[in-house]
Amino acid sequence: MDFADLQTFRAVVEHGGISAAARRLHRVQSSVSARLAALETQLGMPLFKRQGRRLQLTPEGQRLYERSAPVVNELLALRQAMQRPQCPDLLRLGAMESTAAARLPRPLARLRAEHPGLELVLRTGTTQALIDQLHEGALDAVLVAGPVTQPAWCWTPVCVEELVLIAPQDLPQPSTLVCFAQGCAYRAVALAWARSQHPEVHSTVEIGSYHALIASVAAGMGMGLVPRSVLALSDAASVLQRPLAPVWARQTTWLVTRTAQRPPSLEALWTRIAQGAQELHA
Repeated sequence: MDFADLQTFRAVVEHGGISAAARRLHRVQSSVSARLAALETQLGMPLFKRQGRRLQLTPEGQRLYERSAPVVNELLALRQAMQRPQCPDLLRLGAMESTAAARLPRPLARLRAEHPGLELVLRTGTTQALIDQLHEGALDAVLVAGPVTQPAWCWTPVCVEELVLIAPQDLPQPSTLVCFAQGCAYRAVALAWARSQHPEVHSTVEIGSYHALIASVAAGMGMGLVPRSVLALSDAASVLQRPLAPVWARQTTWLVTRTAQRPPSLEALWTRIAQGAQELHA
């Protein structure tokens, strides 16, 4: 059974079809289709029921998807380890911008002081973008918000963020929601909150950073939901702040890896972030 065929099969399942999988894998659709056909030929059984353009897993396909997860994850980890033997102390970490700003500076500084040989790469992005990079092997671990996807991976809760509503001082109930782009977990929460609590909200404005988001709300562009920990680092006096019900406010931040085996540097970082969150709320 070819590893690339198996990886392609899992991408089709996880991203909902051949077109989406081709985009994630940076391949043409015909290549993805050919690998699926080759895998079905090798196994001697169909893995999908084809209904027009829709693909639905057969019972055999479902069994292959569930049992192949640890195999693919271990092979990806092995491939990465073999590709960088000259950098055994490399940690490629992804984090949401809010986490990178409010939770990581001190833990990362302490980690570098205790592991001076550690080569650290930190990338920020939306939850979905970071999950995609983890899936593709471009990151070793990510710090993202829910909901929990990829159940075969290891999801470890790190801290709970409190989202609060911010609005302009002179326009407490605007009809526009200021938020991040598609793929941001907090954007999804904000949209769900608006549909439930403020149906008069009829438009959104996408902003690429919290600094710009808070400034835009202060200028009267609209209202938004932001972590309280981020407001503590900003000019929070320029906006109105209102608490939210726990169902919207409490959002777990997860440390996600493809396997439960984590390097000592990552274990140390997880411990320090969790300790910092406890001290912040003490």
